[in-house]
Amino acid sequence: MLITRLTGASALRHVTFQFRSASVHLAAMGRGAGKAKPAAYPEEHHVKDIIKRLQKLGTGPLCDADKGNRHNSSTSDDPDLKKYKGLNLMDTDAMKLRHAPKQSGGVMIGVARTVQLPRPNDFLAVLSALTELSAGDVLVVNTGGSTRAVAGSLFTTEAMRRGVSGIVVDGPIRDVSELECFAYSTKITPYAGTVQHVGEGVDASSVQCAGVTVVPGDIIFGDGDGVLCGSADTFSACLHDAEHIVAAEKRLMEGMKVGVSLHSMTNFDEHFAARKEGLESSLTFKDLRTVKFTGIDSIEVS
Repeated sequence: MLITRLTGASALRHVTFQFRSASVHLAAMGRGAGKAKPAAYPEEHHVKDIIKRLQKLGTGPLCDADKGNRHNSSTSDDPDLKKYKGLNLMDTDAMKLRHAPKQSGGVMIGVARTVQLPRPNDFLAVLSALTELSAGDVLVVNTGGSTRAVAGSLFTTEAMRRGVSGIVVDGPIRDVSELECFAYSTKITPYAGTVQHVGEGVDASSVQCAGVTVVPGDIIFGDGDGVLCGSADTFSACLHDAEHIVAAEKRLMEGMKVGVSLHSMTNFDEHFAARKEGLESSLTFKDLRTVKFTGIDSIEVS
């Protein structure tokens, strides 16, 4: 569900969807730079739990939750809230989904393994990285401005055999109609590069990918709307509110399918009138636990 910001003389700088005990702010994102590989990856059990919960979400709800966390971080005096770093969205004008496996449910989730090509148009380092990948990994590649493909059908078939979740390439790939695992790239070309330069190996450094710095061990989350990157702790901080958003929007969809208007399930009329007068207001869902739809059980959203 998309809600656009309403403006006015004393406009509230953010729009929120409020649940019974939580406010979930809609999306905004960005990221800074980094270089060194982290000393240790997040604890495995922690990451597995996060990934399991992420499988039921999408980039939209995660970005909505991220905006709320960013707002809280910028306005709160709580030192723990101020530590929030934010999720990072790769440039959606550049990074495009080229293939999604039918059995995937439309979501790519995994732990980032990074490769920086030592020279443009040579993908030996990518082939070498493939030998070190395992189930649940996402290979993130910066090609250094390559104009030749660094991966294609053979690479993604082997990646799928190894259980790799996907590949994300700042640069070209090829064989789009024959790809197997999740594949994102900024470009496509049928021309393949050379295989002569070894490079520094997998996870030797952070890499830039479609405007985002990806650190080895980050979580990568992708669907048809884009690719998000962030630490395990950052994704963990977004899970609760994102799950609330999914539950609430499911409830709204159920209502509309049986004839209940979207606007009647929110405070739209009151909010619009307030904003028209330049008054501070937030667009909120009504208490969806008490909204009764014919033939549909009520739900708890908090």
